[in-house]
Amino acid sequence: TTYQCHDSYVYHVQPSRDSKLVITSSSWRTPYSKLWSVGDFFDEKKQFKDEEYLEFSCNVQDKVVGTQSDAVATIYDLHTGQLSRTLKPTSSNGYSRNRATFDPTDDLILSDGVLWDYRAPRQIHKFDKLNQTLSGVFHPNGLEIISNTEVWDIRTFHLLRTVPQLDQCQIVFNSGGEVIFGLNLEQELEDETKFETAFKTFDASDYSLIATIETKKSVLGLCSSWDDQSLAVVEQGNGECVESAVRMYDVGRLRAEEEDQEDDGEDEDGGPDDDDSDGSSDGMGGGDDNDDEWGFPIPLFSDGEDLSGSGSGTPSEDDLDDPDDEVDADEVEDLDDDDGGTIADDDDSWEDIEVEEEVGGD
Repeated sequence: TTYQCHDSYVYHVQPSRDSKLVITSSSWRTPYSKLWSVGDFFDEKKQFKDEEYLEFSCNVQDKVVGTQSDAVATIYDLHTGQLSRTLKPTSSNGYSRNRATFDPTDDLILSDGVLWDYRAPRQIHKFDKLNQTLSGVFHPNGLEIISNTEVWDIRTFHLLRTVPQLDQCQIVFNSGGEVIFGLNLEQELEDETKFETAFKTFDASDYSLIATIETKKSVLGLCSSWDDQSLAVVEQGNGECVESAVRMYDVGRLRAEEEDQEDDGEDEDGGPDDDDSDGSSDGMGGGDDNDDEWGFPIPLFSDGEDLSGSGSGTPSEDDLDDPDDEVDADEVEDLDDDDGGTIADDDDSWEDIEVEEEVGGD
């Protein structure tokens, strides 16, 4: 089912944990954000005219925090639908992609590089601005703030470390908080917007890089499943094909393992059919249209040549007709003179040796 939510494209969607509410945010034309109820019908519950970005609180999802221009953060109570807090810093950092967000306890709010106490409300600390784009997000452990490449200690406000690989990356944690997914922000070029065709994974405990996952298409966003077994990645085609699609990845499963399982399945089914009329084989071009779901098929050898060294033991027609394998007539004559017989009349054939062994045994 398709729902018309905004007059411009939707760049942010967040469902509540109980799946009864959904937040949508658009880039231009007010209202920028909306809250929807999900049930038998998909109904609009509330409009947020000036909130360019909106998200649920973390611990108890009874509030939403919105981001307005000029570094203003607004908090709404979902039970009453009324505005409960307006947080405006004394001096703003002016991040171009500021996103107000709650910490895991819902007691603190980070907006435009400024840390707030939601309960007071009062401004606690303003972090140094070391990049122009990203304000920062809370680590699920509740002790750190990640702002671009910098990791800050919330207790002391000191810089703990820098992670160069996170430069200009949008950060998404998995549901358990053990893994960080990093998506490079889009690059605004003269005539187009360019996205990276890869995303990174980090260990959330020490920020070490686990892997860089290359994709064939531009990565617009991603989200981990509640059990962290699957990863949904929003990808967009490049060049003439610009359609967007959601691709599902299995977490913790290598491509080699998938191929081994597929090979085992083919062996049990009797293997692939070798008598295809089009002459195409798996992994060598042609093939199934579903190959695009899991990447390009990779041939084992160039031009389909079998370099494994294993054969049936039966010579092919090419082997029989190979001129290099023919015995020269002069060589045959030399063998006749040396051995006193021809090759065909050789007394020491394998059959004769076996007979002599049997006789000797008796």
